[in-house]
Amino acid sequence: MGGELGLAQASLIGCTIADRYIIEDEIGAGALGKVYRARHKALERLVAVKVLFEDLKGNENSFLRFQREAQAASSLNHPNIVTIFDFGLQDNTYPFLVMDYLQGDNLKDVIAKRGRLPLYRAFPILIQTAEALAHAHSRGILHRDIKPDNIILLRNDLVKIVDFGIAKRINERRNDKLTMDGQVVGTPAFMSPEQVLNANLDARSDIYSFGVLTFNLVTGVLPIIGRTPVETMSGHVSNEPLTLTAACPGVSFPQSLQDLIRKMMKKYPDERYRSMDDVKAELEWLAKAYK
Repeated sequence: MGGELGLAQASLIGCTIADRYIIEDEIGAGALGKVYRARHKALERLVAVKVLFEDLKGNENSFLRFQREAQAASSLNHPNIVTIFDFGLQDNTYPFLVMDYLQGDNLKDVIAKRGRLPLYRAFPILIQTAEALAHAHSRGILHRDIKPDNIILLRNDLVKIVDFGIAKRINERRNDKLTMDGQVVGTPAFMSPEQVLNANLDARSDIYSFGVLTFNLVTGVLPIIGRTPVETMSGHVSNEPLTLTAACPGVSFPQSLQDLIRKMMKKYPDERYRSMDDVKAELEWLAKAYK
């Protein structure tokens, strides 16, 4: 692995990483690198291997973010969070991490194909996601990029949260190497107001993003969307989200679901739920009517 090509251009299919992971196919690409299906030489186990685009010498910031993803995700042990079980440098240059190989559907693709999900299906997905985020928060980890792209549905809608690439520890001091002044990280359509403003974040920022996710899942559309990413981010700071009935005219939603989303998406963190455990409890109460 090497030569003059960067990993963004090179294919690793057929290569062996760390003398034990045989790369079989490319299965995706994220903000930081490509993801491959691989087979562990000795164990004959399928795994997913994520490899950073740039080499360590070329982009220290990307490497530090990548390393943080490995550290954050590997510190979590939950059935609804992808398991990270190896991390290293190939040829002392290219960082890689090894995780569960998930055979399922990306929630973004599910929404794109089906539109809004019926509540009897949406609630179990949301409850599992809330439980996983509550676990991460209890370990001091914020995800910071909660969106349908980062939720995989396995058989029987078992949820797996993936991509902790921009995760951070709650109350972690800013590292100038990772977040420069004025640099905003996240996905505009799902960012909390404080994330847009590059302010200090805690668990309530993930709660806001989860509110956007909830709205998207049950309506098939976004509660706040602008013509450009900047306009969308500005909307999260200044504009009220759509109501469920405005998003889906003629569809009946329980008022308690609208109230739940409204509270999760309050502009000021102090006005939101205090924890994902509180959100999960509300969802479980709502779901009783849809079993």
